[in-house]
Amino acid sequence: MVSWNASYHFIAVGGMGMSALAKILAEKGATVSGCDVQEQFMTKKDLQEHNVRVLVGQNASHLNGVDYAVFSSAIKPNNIEFQAAMEMHVPLLHRSEILSDLMDDKLSISVTGTHGKSSTTGFIAQGLDLIGFEPTFIGGAVVNALGGNAKLGNGPVVGEVDESDGSLLRIPSSIKVILNLDDDHLSFYGSMENLASTMQQYINGQPHSSIALLNYNDSLLKNMDPRSRKLYWYGYGAPDFCIDSIKLQGVHPIIDLKYNQQTFTILNNKIFGEHNGWNLGMAFSAMVMAGADPKRAADALQNVETPRRRQQILGTLGKTEIMVDIALHPTEFRALREVFEKNNMNVLLVFQPHRYSRYKLLFSDFVEELSKWPHVVITEIYPSDEPHEDISSYGMYEDVVTQEKYFIPDKEELFQFLPKILSNFDVVLFAGLGNIGNWAEDFFSINK
Repeated sequence: MVSWNASYHFIAVGGMGMSALAKILAEKGATVSGCDVQEQFMTKKDLQEHNVRVLVGQNASHLNGVDYAVFSSAIKPNNIEFQAAMEMHVPLLHRSEILSDLMDDKLSISVTGTHGKSSTTGFIAQGLDLIGFEPTFIGGAVVNALGGNAKLGNGPVVGEVDESDGSLLRIPSSIKVILNLDDDHLSFYGSMENLASTMQQYINGQPHSSIALLNYNDSLLKNMDPRSRKLYWYGYGAPDFCIDSIKLQGVHPIIDLKYNQQTFTILNNKIFGEHNGWNLGMAFSAMVMAGADPKRAADALQNVETPRRRQQILGTLGKTEIMVDIALHPTEFRALREVFEKNNMNVLLVFQPHRYSRYKLLFSDFVEELSKWPHVVITEIYPSDEPHEDISSYGMYEDVVTQEKYFIPDKEELFQFLPKILSNFDVVLFAGLGNIGNWAEDFFSINK
């Protein structure tokens, strides 16, 4: 059993994954501090309310008296605090090691895959919470119904597990949910075959009694070797949890699926799109695997909500809805576009590409997908944790062929431009994983 009676310092605590772990450790009784280069960030208030000491900037003095320093893959060895921890002989823990200990504490459900992790993790945790399982939630996004991006409970642990850097191999889980595998993070893996191999290793990982719940319609997952672990399947035609249909009622999904020779229907009027109907079905399957009564699970999932910045409507300006979403891959844009098209909605897409590596790897796929959106604004690339490169998204803007397109590189110019054309659209969608979400909230606040 892990003892949490120690002091932990999180190097760059502001991100969703790091802040969730810091919050849970503090709730367990540990002494927790963390720093961030930004003075204000979305998770700061929540951290402070849970007794996490938040420091600004990077400084070796932040490591004084600390038992452990926690870092993510975004932190490089030349980071000031990383180096200080080495020099001061403070043990350095990758965030996955903390998550591993939390997931190994009791019955646990991990959720990984290229698309839909945060939403599906949130659906599972909310569903279990609504039927009295009192889960611990460790998410990659803020879920209002769960009080933020993390919540300590007495029941099973439900955690989002990042596949981007291979660190998921450190993490044991009772039920391993793998949603899909797509061509993202190939700057790390090099090929889809390597990504699939890592997922096979994850399935075969600890504990030996673990089971996996996989997407029956994903060709790479369909080829996973079942000899080491028990595999269960969800999807169209799946032998365990079989989707009969996913339809839309307006923009809201209705899913019918069969389990154990019974049909269960989930209609959720709080969430958006067929893709989230699919995620609801996977959440249902995971809940049942964790011991939930199927009827109660289906009923509970009719009342869950998507996390913050997942097809989130901030409000209406005139007749135009302002929506924000973290879509960063062409597959995710296609899922959104199909919902808008089925409902004949006139949408302006404001897209901020995320990371130079993803921009280069998926350039042609982005151009193909964005050309199917009639009205597109492309901003400059958000580099995230990658070093600056002399690359501009203007090249993508030039190659996109559509009815109306604009290249507007920065926030100031965008805010001057948007009010001039806002009334032409049913929805303005701010999309991306960089600071575009903050831009959306600022734009709505300024103009409401």
